[in-house]
Parts: sequence; structure tokens; C-alpha cells
Amino acid sequence: MQRFEILLDNKMDFKMDLIKKEMETKFDNLETKMKLMMEQISNNITTHQDSMARDLQSVKTRVESYEQSFADLKTLHFSIKPQLTDNLAHGRATQNLSSSQNINDLNDTIYDLKTLTRESKIILNEIKWSIEDCKGTSNTTTQQLNDILENMEELNQNRMESDNETMNSTKMTSKEVEGCPSGFFEMSSQCFKMFRDRKRSWFLAKTKCEQEGSMLAQPGETVAQPLQTYLYETFGERSHVWLGAQGDGTKFVYEHGGLVLDNDSPLWYHHHPGSHVSAGYCLVLMADASYYEVIPSTPYWATPCSSNSYYALCEAK
Repeated sequence: MQRFEILLDNKMDFKMDLIKKEMETKFDNLETKMKLMMEQISNNITTHQDSMARDLQSVKTRVESYEQSFADLKTLHFSIKPQLTDNLAHGRATQNLSSSQNINDLNDTIYDLKTLTRESKIILNEIKWSIEDCKGTSNTTTQQLNDILENMEELNQNRMESDNETMNSTKMTSKEVEGCPSGFFEMSSQCFKMFRDRKRSWFLAKTKCEQEGSMLAQPGETVAQPLQTYLYETFGERSHVWLGAQGDGTKFVYEHGGLVLDNDSPLWYHHHPGSHVSAGYCLVLMADASYYEVIPSTPYWATPCSSNSYYALCEAK
């Protein structure tokens, strides 16, 4: 018996090392992706700033051109005004009409140029503000990404420590041990067995468990999260399993014993069960990377009982 325990300890230590190395590799890959994303965002912002700077220079040139044209026209206006006044004083009616028209046209042109100059200055200011906003966004985005990386590093460290503690605490209860039928693993005095031969609907999973002399699993509230971790780390991704609860119209109830699963339980995934509490919906424990690695504390999911997308997780009676 002592030799058997030593072999189990060695096997568990080896498995923990593999899990730790796998987690470190995944985190390194994720960190690399985040750094590449930061570089890409920084490059995009730099390109955007360069484009805005070119637009700014173009508008500056246009404004300078408009201001010069306005000055030239203003000089021309004052240079011909005495001549026009003299013509009017000597009664040159025809020339008077022509000169008056010229003055009106000139005034209209000056007005248009003033308007255009004001609009150009407005555009110029908007571009300046946009560049400042862009700079601010760049700094903010870079800081946010750095914060994300720091949080991820801290989260990863905490998770590794937590997983090691969990694995150590369940070292003799998350494997086949005395007290569970052959092929089952024990967790907090409950014996489970996952059938990965094929995916089934909830009804066929229930039948499979009954054929094996067991029932669909009904993990306790304190067992659900460690069970999710064990399934994910032992069987890999896409290890979603049916549990023995079904909707009754207002809530989910476990088939054996009638235990009610609170709709406000923190074990539910975001917005679940919501309105999915009819008899056509059954309970799934999610053990997929997209759920476990993002929100590991919410394993419960309500889904149609007829879905053939999940494995059977049975529990010894």
C-alpha cells in the first residue's frame, strides 16, 4: 500500500510539472501576442499622426495663400478707390456704373476670401485638436496595454499558486482511489466518471449513466470549480459535460434529491440562466479554454437539452 501511494505521489508530481510548463508556455505566447498588438497599435497611431501632420501643413499653406490673396486684393481696392471717386465726381455715368460694379465684385471677392480664411482656420484648429487627441490616445492605449500585461502577469502568478494549492489539497481525492468504483475519480467525497466515447444530448447522457449504474453528476457548490479545473487540465479543451439538473419553468432542479440551483448563483456564466429555465433547457459544466481561462469561476451554462455537443459526466450513487 505504501509503494502504491509513492507511485501515486510521483505520478501526481509529474503531472503537476507538465501542467505548470503548459501554463507557462501559454502565458508566454499570450504575452508575445500582446506585445505584438501594442507594437501594431503604436505603428497605426504613428501613421495616423503623420497623416494628420501632412494635412495640417497643407491647410497652413492654403491659409497663408488665402491671407496673401486677401492682402493683395485689399491693396488693389484702396489703389483704385480714388480713381473711382474721381470718375464719379466728373459725372462719367457709364464709367461710374462700371466702376461701381467692379467695387461690388471686389467687395464680394474679399468677403468670400474672409469667409474661406475663417473656415480654413477652423479646420486648422480641428486638425491640431485631433493630433493632440491622437497623442493622448496613443499614450492612454500604451498605458492600458501595459496595465493589462501587468495584471495578466499577476493573475497568472496567483493562478499558478492557487492551482498548486488545489492540486496538493486534492492529491488523493482527484484520482482513482479506494472508495470509488473502477474508472471513477473522487473529489470531495463524490465519485465521477467522464465518458468521452462520443458527445450526447442530455437525455442520452442520462441514459448512458443509468446503464453504467450511476446518474448524471450533481456536484456540490464547493466542488463545481475544482471539478471544472480538473476536467480542463486532465482532458484538455472542449471538455464540456452534462450535469443532472433540468429547468422546471422558473429554476434548475437536480433530478436526484430535488436540490435547487439558485438563479443568482455566482457559478452561472454571465447572463445565465436568464430566461432559459424551461424544461427544454439543461445544465452544462463548461471546461473550455475560452471560458475557463477568461472567467474560470463561472462554470455553469444553460443550453437546450437536445444539443448533441457535450459529454456525459456520471456520478456513482
